[in-house]
Amino acid sequence: MQKITLLTVGRIKSSWIANGCSEFTERLRPAVKLTITEIPPSRQKDPEKQRQEESEQILHALEKERGDIFLLDENGGHMTSKQFSVFLSKAEDMGIPLTFILGGAYGVSEQVKSVARGSIQLSDMTLTHEMARLFLLEQLYRAVEIKKGSGYHH
Repeated sequence: MQKITLLTVGRIKSSWIANGCSEFTERLRPAVKLTITEIPPSRQKDPEKQRQEESEQILHALEKERGDIFLLDENGGHMTSKQFSVFLSKAEDMGIPLTFILGGAYGVSEQVKSVARGSIQLSDMTLTHEMARLFLLEQLYRAVEIKKGSGYHH
């Protein structure tokens, strides 16, 4: 079973997004050991101090993680859903756990970026933090279904 961790700054506040995240988390359960670690957002007013404080918490949380780390970033690499499925399948076949980082409103520090193996862009359009989480969970589920050939993705 593939081990995937989502390390995210902040909690979900919208009930409809929480319901969607719960739905895809449940759907993933048979195929993926998914852990979602939420880091509280910084209360700093200055964006740089906020980014630094949250990044320190991310780095601390990463000390417990093994495997490859990828940052979800607006400047990250592009992948189609099929490419993402192949990417996940290769990691699973090699027994590599994956951690995806969803940083705070002002991003993450260069230190966090330096520990990541790469970065992935979820969309050319800007997504809310909550929507980005839901979108990633749906794409993880889609990737699993593509691998199974279930017809969820056509």
